[in-house]
Amino acid sequence: MSSASEHRQTLREDGTPYYVQLAAIIRRQIVDETWNIGDRLPTLKQLVATFGVSPMTVRHALAGLENEGLISAERGRGTFVTGKPHTPESVPYLLTGSPAYRGKELSFRVVPSRESEVELRLSPEDGKPLGEYRHMKRIFSRNDHPFIVGQYLVADVVHRMIPEKLWKTELVSTLLYDTKDVGLSHVRQTFRVVSSMPAEAAELDIRVHDPVVRVRRIFQNAKKEVLCLAQLVYRTDGVVFDINIDLDDRNRLLELGGFPES
Repeated sequence: MSSASEHRQTLREDGTPYYVQLAAIIRRQIVDETWNIGDRLPTLKQLVATFGVSPMTVRHALAGLENEGLISAERGRGTFVTGKPHTPESVPYLLTGSPAYRGKELSFRVVPSRESEVELRLSPEDGKPLGEYRHMKRIFSRNDHPFIVGQYLVADVVHRMIPEKLWKTELVSTLLYDTKDVGLSHVRQTFRVVSSMPAEAAELDIRVHDPVVRVRRIFQNAKKEVLCLAQLVYRTDGVVFDINIDLDDRNRLLELGGFPES
């Protein structure tokens, strides 16, 4: 590690303890193979200089990683990587494939729907409200291990068009697309990496403040009325977004790239 001024990293000021953030950074570096098993970690002094935290904070972070079996301190030699965090086998989420894909024992558990309260809110940018909405929730798992929590606001008028038994067995996006009377015309979504909240962490079996991918998906009719708002929270240690890019559509290519034309 060279000078601290070259590699100084600032931790977040969001209430997450510094030792939790530092441990998460080192854990991620081990997963990403920045540090491999057998590698010696930077010294206490180097970590203090790099992250601008106290020696006590560094010791607290390293102690937690040692308890996880990821590192081991050897007197007079330093601290070495001794293991890797458990990461589930990747589960492709095929954005352009069949929405009813059920490979590798994928399943979901449906939480009974009810009238919407304050779980999710529509913003003016989402489109025009379409009357009252019902709140739906699903926990997606693979081999009994949760990896997605989905919450949905479904317009009452849309909910009544589709038999209740189908809401319990089919994907929401499939039902909205296949039920022509719904009038689905536009779909857009945003991706954001955020820290998990306590309820999400418990449902996904991860630590509070672990990073998750939050996808907000808006389904609209031709009048830009919101048929459904879906908010999906993905674990980041077992999900791959596999996107097929249509090279016949240049604008679509630029849109998926996320960069404005220059």
